[in-house]
Amino acid sequence: MADIRITVDGEPALTVEQAAARFGIKPKSMSGELTRHPALSPVAALDGRKKLYRTTDIEAMMAGRPGKGANLRRAAQ
Repeated sequence: MADIRITVDGEPALTVEQAAARFGIKPKSMSGELTRHPALSPVAALDGRKKLYRTTDIEAMMAGRPGKGANLRRAAQ
């Protein structure tokens, strides 16, 4: 599959599927992460359906996410 680079107003942007692949998680998990961060809103849409998010916004959101397999219940105790 070709690596397609999308820009919105000169800034790199990603679809949910591209962001999920970049961070090694499932698209459904990425959608959940985006839903839990209401301040992060799409900057555009492809074909009026696929939402695009700024790459820098997604990277900042994912930097604060616990690592894969983190047991959040145990960490809170």
